[in-house]
Order: sequence, then C-alpha cells, then structure tokens
Amino acid sequence: MIVYYFTSAEYGIENLRNRRLKVSDFSNVNDPFELLGIELQDKGVRKTVNFEKSQISKRYGLLCFSEDKYNPVQWAHYADNHKGVCLGFDIPEKKLKKVKYVAERLARETLDQPDCNEKLLTTKFNHWSYEQERRLIVDLNSNQINGDGLRFESFSDEMVLKEVYIGCKSELKFADISSAYKSGNNSVITKVTRPSFRDFRIVWDQSKKSERT
Repeated sequence: MIVYYFTSAEYGIENLRNRRLKVSDFSNVNDPFELLGIELQDKGVRKTVNFEKSQISKRYGLLCFSEDKYNPVQWAHYADNHKGVCLGFDIPEKKLKKVKYVAERLARETLDQPDCNEKLLTTKFNHWSYEQERRLIVDLNSNQINGDGLRFESFSDEMVLKEVYIGCKSELKFADISSAYKSGNNSVITKVTRPSFRDFRIVWDQSKKSERT
C-alpha cells in the first residue's frame, strides 16, 4: 500500500539523496503518552507498563507514515508549514501497524492479554486521529548508528519510493528533486501541491503538471 512521510525541505532532499529515512526513538516522539495507553492509577500497573515501555524502546524504533497526503494539518505540523515535502512509499501492508485511536485509556487487564505489547505499540488518544498513522516498527539491531548517534532505514524492495509532493509554500523545484534522486526508470512521480478550491484539502496543482525521475 502507498503511505506518506512528511518532512522538511532540507531533510527531504537529504532523505532522497541518501535513499533512507531516519528511525525515530520511542522516547523522543511528540506524544508523552507513547507506549503508555493503559490506565496507570495503580502503582503496580504503572511499574509494569513503564518496564515494558523501556524494553520496547531499547529494542525497537519506528517510522511514522500516514494514509492521507491531503490533510493540511499534517503538512503544517510535519512538513515545515507546507514548505517541505511528502514522500509516498509502497510498503507491504502486512509490515505496517495501523494505529488505533481511543477516547479512554485501555483497562489495566490489558497487561494480561497476549497482544498487550501490540496494543501498547498501536494505541493513541483519538485527538491524533487526523494523522491516520501507519507504523513501520524497526528492529534497532538491524540498523547501523552514524556519527551523530542516529539510525536510518534504507529504501528497499519493501519500502519503495513512488511519489514526491512539494509543499504549496515550498521553494523547492522539480530540478531539486531530480538532482537528489534518480530512480533509473522514471518510476517516481513528482507533483507540486496547492490548497483545494473546493474543500479543506491539499491537492496536486495540475497547472504545474508533474515530472518523473
């Protein structure tokens, strides 16, 4: 399935040039409730859940994608206020975890369920639902750490770049994209975006056509 990764112009070009995405650390994501979706009033439950969080964070990182490339809030929050880019990747659906958005935290009995860790990995407060998030969970042991202590996941047969959308406020040009990334068979399409005339969405600006690289 095609899923979308929003980022700034600077990092977008860097990602394209190096053919990789930065793996996020669970302890540094923007949601303080990450991996803490269970109700924690009981001290014992709190201790257990925090232990599970620490174990998951030590072993796994994540790449966050969205099912929706049109949401202007996504562009504002994650693509530098529409000055960045949105990268569309074809990833097998079975490799992606669909985030479930809930109004209330999960019951403490969740700890006794065999899919407890799965629920910890995929449960978020429903105010985040606009993200329509799909997660690619990455085993940290499979990634090399660079000099800055960062890990990256390389583009591959199971994470294939298909689309590049340039933000409606971006200064990037088609030439910037094609100079940073060449597919070899013109399989990646680049489009410029604009606000829709009809509704509150970001859409392809067809007046600027598209280019392949």
